[in-house]
Amino acid sequence: MRTKISSIILPTVMCCLLLLSFTSYYYIVNVIEQELADSMLNSVGKSAESINRWLETIMIEPESIASTPDAKNINNDFKKFDALNINRHKMLHTRYSDIFQDIYAANKKGVYHTVQYSQNEYSIFIGDIANRPYFLSIMAGGPTQITPPLISRTTGIPTIFIVAPIKDDDNQPQGLIGAGISLKYIQEIARALKAGKTGYGFIIARDGSYIHHPNSDLIMQAKITDHPSPSEKQLGMLMIGGKFGVYRYTFNETKMVAFYQPVPISGWSVATVLPESELLAPAIRMMRILVVITCISVIFTGCIIMFVMRRLFLPLQTLATRTKEIARGNMDGEAIDVTSTDEIGILSQSFNTMTENLKRTLEGLKKSEDNYRSIYENAIEGIMLTKFDGTIVAANPAMANILGYDSAPELIKVHPQATSFYVNPDERNELLALLLEKRVVRNYEMQIYNRDGDTIWISISCFLVLDADDTPDKIESLVTDITERKQAEKEKEELSKQLAQANKLEAVGKLAGGVAHDFNNMLFVILGHTELALLKINPKDPLYKTFKDIQNAAVHSSNLTKQLLAFARKQTSVPVVVDLNLVIENTLSLLRRLITENIRLNVTSGEAVWPIYIDPDQISQILTNLCVNARDAISGVGRIDIETHNISFDEEYCDRNIDFLPGDYVCLVVSDNGCGMDEEIRQHIFDPFFSTKEIYEGTGLGLATVYGIIKQNKGFINIYSEPGLGTTFRIYFPRYSGGKDDLKNLQDSRLEPLKPMNILLVEDDVQLLNVCKEILEGLNCRVTAINSPTEAVSYIKNETDNIDLLLTDVVMPEMTGKELASHITVVKPDIKVLFMSGYTADVIAHKGVLEAGINFIHKPFTSQSIADKIREVMNP
Repeated sequence: MRTKISSIILPTVMCCLLLLSFTSYYYIVNVIEQELADSMLNSVGKSAESINRWLETIMIEPESIASTPDAKNINNDFKKFDALNINRHKMLHTRYSDIFQDIYAANKKGVYHTVQYSQNEYSIFIGDIANRPYFLSIMAGGPTQITPPLISRTTGIPTIFIVAPIKDDDNQPQGLIGAGISLKYIQEIARALKAGKTGYGFIIARDGSYIHHPNSDLIMQAKITDHPSPSEKQLGMLMIGGKFGVYRYTFNETKMVAFYQPVPISGWSVATVLPESELLAPAIRMMRILVVITCISVIFTGCIIMFVMRRLFLPLQTLATRTKEIARGNMDGEAIDVTSTDEIGILSQSFNTMTENLKRTLEGLKKSEDNYRSIYENAIEGIMLTKFDGTIVAANPAMANILGYDSAPELIKVHPQATSFYVNPDERNELLALLLEKRVVRNYEMQIYNRDGDTIWISISCFLVLDADDTPDKIESLVTDITERKQAEKEKEELSKQLAQANKLEAVGKLAGGVAHDFNNMLFVILGHTELALLKINPKDPLYKTFKDIQNAAVHSSNLTKQLLAFARKQTSVPVVVDLNLVIENTLSLLRRLITENIRLNVTSGEAVWPIYIDPDQISQILTNLCVNARDAISGVGRIDIETHNISFDEEYCDRNIDFLPGDYVCLVVSDNGCGMDEEIRQHIFDPFFSTKEIYEGTGLGLATVYGIIKQNKGFINIYSEPGLGTTFRIYFPRYSGGKDDLKNLQDSRLEPLKPMNILLVEDDVQLLNVCKEILEGLNCRVTAINSPTEAVSYIKNETDNIDLLLTDVVMPEMTGKELASHITVVKPDIKVLFMSGYTADVIAHKGVLEAGINFIHKPFTSQSIADKIREVMNP
């Protein structure tokens, strides 16, 4: 072999030179061209990224303005917002004179106000954009967006408008804020895109309109997609497609190369165009030199190559060709034919053996990789491999899906660092500390951000991978999305709290119901005798004040009993169809007496408020308790606001708010600007006997009463309060589905003498019977008092006089008041019936509400209340 090499060393050197020349030629052509192309594409990409970041920064300004309270109030007070916009206009022009050209606002009707500057004065221009696509998009719930470029009608400058939605507290669009942005900055960036001697850069909008071009006649006057040249038109179609790349084409018999990149936030595209000859000028010069060298080398060594081809070069060429095939992955080629026993023959034989071993090894590796890849790609759990510093190395599709990405490559591109996902960065430090200590951490639960910035719960198991020096290198993680489980646990906890609250109210309710009847009967005797005594005593008599104090104490005790029954939802109510606005209006005089002069009471009545089915007295109880609480929470000057409006809840809303049921409701809002409450107090405000007031200043039954009345009438209550920010109660009553003819007239009745009439009074308690008889006789009635239902039936059968009214207790021995009324109406069909009782609602009626059409009065009652009720019964 040494002899062969020595005899052909010179030709071999020349052959290597020739091979080197051709290799260099192809290398320079391909590498330089690729490097230049990559460099140009990267340069264009940086320009596009610069524009994108600039637009993102500019978008913050209108979004910030749209989030202000004055912006949210634009539909109520546009003039105030105009004044603020003039100040913003001055500030923005001072700070960014070459960027911000215009600023305007539009309400939900599409009427917009924009600031104009002329002759050193600022004014407001008013117009209408209700039919503009971006306005319709914003009012349909669309996000902040960039309008197509245009010439501003107020400034005459090429401009884009960034419009941000104005949303109220319920996330409903109320209008928009627009900022006119000059394109000068973007055009300056575009001028820097020029490459080579004749190259140029340009920018187009998402519809193909030129935003910048060396030919100023094209700017916002023409579209690239309308270009007469098919190649230019094709370039425009590629650019507005939102992708990046390189496009080669021929224009005016010149080969051109275009490098384009998208601007994601606006849908624009940036491009640099230059002749291919300018791009490849360095490569062309090198190629010319290499051609000369190659030609000289070929001529000089041609004869030698022909001589040694069969003896040496051909076997090596065969070996080289086979090596290239293997390098490209072709393992199916034939083995090299060994024709000699020298070094080349041994090399060829060894190459054949190596090729066979490599083929078997690759087949095993491919089978193993296929198995692993299938598990990796199809795993339900997220799999992620990161470096110890948090850089993401790999992730499977399930991991990308958990984080809200379409694919793992997209996840790695957008968020190359896993550290940005942690809601609490300290949790990563804790996790790393556990990994360094134990090498393995299983089922660690934490919160992370997904692509949209929403918080999700995950359970992560991590494994620490060490390098050859036992230094932490990588972290393998298995991730499971447990957000639904966490939400279910939270809902379960809320339901447990509600059950505990219901149990507490039920326990106290049973206690209240147990004492209500006897207590009311005793109060009736006290009130009745006191009222009769007051009628007989001269007001100047010293005993008059004594009896008056007894009467006031008894009335207070009666109201306390009503409160106990109200929060226990056992209060006997007489519901009617009412207009909530009218009930509030009739209660205002009482409410104004309850609050002090330093507190302003504001009432905003909603238009066309739906009717509701409720006892009007219960509405008065709710308003009284809430206003008294609001009064006590206000120190110094303050205000109490009462508001009504209609509202409807759908299934989706009720799924997120477990206390609510779908349907139509009338909302009563009572708010104040008092001291407010913290979270701990809010958790207990509906508990019976819970109070933040000093001893003897409150019973702790006010809000418990409100809660009981609302639940009794199948309503809901929601409270918002923070320390120092006041309190707002929102109460929702079910809409009455009947007609307006059922509405009750709530005008105050006046006590007038009753017409003489015959009343049959039936009451098993003798003391109550006597008191009630005296009250009725004092009202000019002839009363027959009987303390047994059986005797009452016998009396009515034998009585020849006309009995106008049966006044009977509900719960009695022998038979109930309703059964007694049934027996008596058989004998006297025309007799009127009025029931009375001191029992709780669950005893005398179904769920505390009397059946429609039944007349009822609750004991204890006064002369005036029984007179009003008798008049109502006798003159329906």
